[in-house]
Amino acid sequence: MIIRFNTKDAHVPESILETMERRTHQRLDAYFKDEAPEATVIYVRIAEQKNLYRVEMTMPYMGYTLRTENREREISLPALDKGIDILERQMKKVRTRLSRDLRKKPEIAEAAEAPAAEEPEELGKVVRVKKHAGKPMTVEDAILEMNLLGHNFYMFNNIETGKAATVYRRNDGDCGLIELENL
Repeated sequence: MIIRFNTKDAHVPESILETMERRTHQRLDAYFKDEAPEATVIYVRIAEQKNLYRVEMTMPYMGYTLRTENREREISLPALDKGIDILERQMKKVRTRLSRDLRKKPEIAEAAEAPAAEEPEELGKVVRVKKHAGKPMTVEDAILEMNLLGHNFYMFNNIETGKAATVYRRNDGDCGLIELENL
């Protein structure tokens, strides 16, 4: 397991970074004991703004991307510990889900149609572009991935239809599905 720190927006002493790396290895090495040491890379981004540290952790696990973000005052170590706790819960959730899927194949619920969106008065500008490798997955797997990432939507390639699709969290707590027809 390799840990890559990005402290571009924060002033974190080298001793704190070494402590963070040691704690991460202590807590997460057991999950990757059967893999080569370079097989998994955990990205830790630390940002500081007015004595508020934001620690973002992103890592691949069993075909899923796990992500967490925590904020703490004064020092970034408590935010890292909270992030590791969240990643451990997410890893257990993925393992449980995958073992459940091996025992039985879940039925696909019909997705609700997306409500028509009102046009905004002013269009914003694109300030960041993200790319990720989309893999074919079921709607249930996409919802799980969306929840693990902590996002309100997730775009994926629907394995049942072969089309690009997006699942999203509705205001009532349920999920919706948007599929593109012309792709």
